Amino acid sequence: MHQKIGKQIVRLGRLAAQSIERNLYLSTATIIMIGLILFIFNVILALNSLTVSSISELNKKVDLIIYLDDKASVYDITEMMNEIKTLDFVTGTVYTSKEDALNNFLSTYPEKENPFSTYDIENPLPQSIEVSTVDPSQHDVVLALIEDGPYGHLLAGTESMSENQEIIARLTGLTTFTRKLLVGVILTFVFGSILMIMNAIHLSIFTRKTEIQIMQLVGANPGMVYGPFLVEGIIYSISAVIVGAFLLLFFLQGTGLTSYLSPETFNPFKIFGLELLSGITVGVLASYAAVKFYLRKTLMLEN
Repeated sequence: MHQKIGKQIVRLGRLAAQSIERNLYLSTATIIMIGLILFIFNVILALNSLTVSSISELNKKVDLIIYLDDKASVYDITEMMNEIKTLDFVTGTVYTSKEDALNNFLSTYPEKENPFSTYDIENPLPQSIEVSTVDPSQHDVVLALIEDGPYGHLLAGTESMSENQEIIARLTGLTTFTRKLLVGVILTFVFGSILMIMNAIHLSIFTRKTEIQIMQLVGANPGMVYGPFLVEGIIYSISAVIVGAFLLLFFLQGTGLTSYLSPETFNPFKIFGLELLSGITVGVLASYAAVKFYLRKTLMLEN
């Protein structure tokens, strides 16, 4: 039983390969066109992954730095930090003393001597609290809490990473745009692939119409008549997915973007598997539609 099924599958594959070989130029063009659509989809998906990863990294770096008066005591600073931590959107607070600020400054420029000790100047760097929030728009809420509370007089100044906010806003807009593009490319892939595969199957039916009529006259199984065309559609889809994956790999290696893509948002193996499954589904549907429409139409005209 299994041997018989295996022989039938081999026969279907051989007939499908013969049809592709007979119309080699059209078959090659169909595979390349569908592969290019998938390649464009993969590139846009990679760009979307890059923007999402960039936004995530920038959100981690969006901090509000609160500079404190030198007269602020450790007790007041601790109470202030505890009150800031009560806000749900605050992800962390870090206190930096005057001595730590000076050490950080000196470690940033190790080639230079301490300019303050050289000229006998007291450390002018202020103590500070670095506040990390979920979103940079929440900085104003933190400042309002401090300024309107009992610790407002301790503030010496603030610094907010506003440039990161602007970058995040632009990246968010780009992410929205790429997602809309992805929807458009998906629709183009589905309808374009169906039309191109149906056109290729139509030509295969036309070139094999005499053979098909003979098979029907001798009472051939309908599956053996229709099967090769379904397999042909599957071959088109699988080949196109491989072409799209190869072009994407060549593109990523050439641009050096591989190291910047996060496996969480861009998993090549998962994407290839989903595209393979989707391609086979589209190929079967397109082939089935072509067989139902063109095969009956061709035989009816001959009769």
